[in-house]
Amino acid sequence: MTEPAVLYAEKGRISIITLNRPRSLNAVNLEMRQLLRDAWLRFKQADDQWVAILTARGDRSFCSGLDLKERNQLGPEKGSIEAITKQIGPHLPRDLEIFKPTIAAVNGFALGGGFEMVQNCDLCVASENAEFAIVEPRWNLTGAWAANLTRQIGLRHALEMTIVPQRVPAQRAYEMGLVNWVVPPAQLMDKALEVANLILGNGPASVASFIEMYHRTYGMSHAEAVALGNHIQKHLLRMEDTVEGPRAFAEKRKPNFRNK
Repeated sequence: MTEPAVLYAEKGRISIITLNRPRSLNAVNLEMRQLLRDAWLRFKQADDQWVAILTARGDRSFCSGLDLKERNQLGPEKGSIEAITKQIGPHLPRDLEIFKPTIAAVNGFALGGGFEMVQNCDLCVASENAEFAIVEPRWNLTGAWAANLTRQIGLRHALEMTIVPQRVPAQRAYEMGLVNWVVPPAQLMDKALEVANLILGNGPASVASFIEMYHRTYGMSHAEAVALGNHIQKHLLRMEDTVEGPRAFAEKRKPNFRNK
């Protein structure tokens, strides 16, 4: 029996989403795109799931990008990104407006659409053997999904990753600000889980509201950003967790957050 192209598992309050086409370098075909959408929506809608980790099977490739073999078979009309998106819909956290924290755990190379997945996650843990690249210009393809990359790593670094046809190693990606932590390959998931568990020590609604606030207010004036930030976070004042947090601090214990 053939395994699905994406695996979904829950470890306590952590969802683990795994790309599962190692023989095809985890290239994104229609099945993977649909299952990724399903997995991210499942995480989004699960009240008891507070953090997600996106990783991949195989040591060589996190994700090699769009499955160009399948695209050629589909033809220019059915195989275009626009046609696929119209058929299946968005399949990544930002497009699905998921503001729960997401962590990319990258082993091997992340190219094109694989790079897009990393860019879509809030944090990134990279194996020392990880490599990153936007490869679309090499094949004269579009890549509008990378438009926000300058927000994350600045214009010159974004240009370096785009128009210089070479893969960027994990340490260089760390220096650019794309990667948060670089670890030996054997420690990749341990580090990702460590980070996820640290995040779980916070109030989940507060964490999500900060992520949403940072994304929605980027580029606004200070006054506009503060006003929208107050609007996004005002629901926290009505939560039981907002009573529990200060109470736990006063009682010198860990808070027992319930996302209520």
